[in-house]
Amino acid sequence: MTWVLMASTVLALAVGVGVVLWQLTGKERFYVLLFCCASGSSPLVNLLVKAPVAEAVAAAGSTRAEVTAASPLWFLVFALLLPPVSEEAVKALPAFLPRVRARLARSWLRTGLALGCGFGVGEAGFVGWTMVRADGPGPAVVDLHSFATERVFASLGHGVMTAVVLWGFAGRRRRWLLGLLAAVALHTVLNLAAFLDQVTPLPPPVVGLSFPAGLVLLGGVFALLRRAANREAAAGPREQPPADADREIPPDRPPSERGRLDGRP
Repeated sequence: MTWVLMASTVLALAVGVGVVLWQLTGKERFYVLLFCCASGSSPLVNLLVKAPVAEAVAAAGSTRAEVTAASPLWFLVFALLLPPVSEEAVKALPAFLPRVRARLARSWLRTGLALGCGFGVGEAGFVGWTMVRADGPGPAVVDLHSFATERVFASLGHGVMTAVVLWGFAGRRRRWLLGLLAAVALHTVLNLAAFLDQVTPLPPPVVGLSFPAGLVLLGGVFALLRRAANREAAAGPREQPPADADREIPPDRPPSERGRLDGRP
């Protein structure tokens, strides 16, 4: 296995996820561009956020930045929560850009899918690069097939989780914190089996069932998000009352004064 084969696999994965996103977002070019731009966010969060923070926290706690059965419980909890918290926050950052914010107001679901899927494809490239560096010539073809299958669904899963965050950002009742916490919780649940298997080997049936169970969970969440987006689209923008609608006119005023209160001569 060579770098070229791994790069070709990641490129094919990116094209496949991009085609699915193209269909889900109504074939609008803006979302494909957003998808491409977001693909660089995963290497950045892994190299500049997760690794330095893990090393700093481990050093402060006089332990090693490793996830093993010998690691202290507090560090295991921290290591479990670090990827969901950091990744969900970083994936949503572009939503504060004015042009992206405008699109979010039109469709938080499509914007979230584009940002999350782009992050997932970038993560596939980063993970593939790490695998080839660690394995020398690279993984076997069967491992590469498993890697591609897992990364396709992981990329789409990132899209769903980012849509949950942006559902909160687009809320009319300050539900941004709820959206972020819900996405972090979903991300943590999806990572849990692989994380526990890293700490201590789990029975193969448990590990094998975790993947389809995760797909079912993501499918259910996506269905709920789509229903919420359709319901909000059907309701339309909320009408704002006139600025002086709540200003009462005293009934005992003469007509001339009442007219002045209304802004008329």
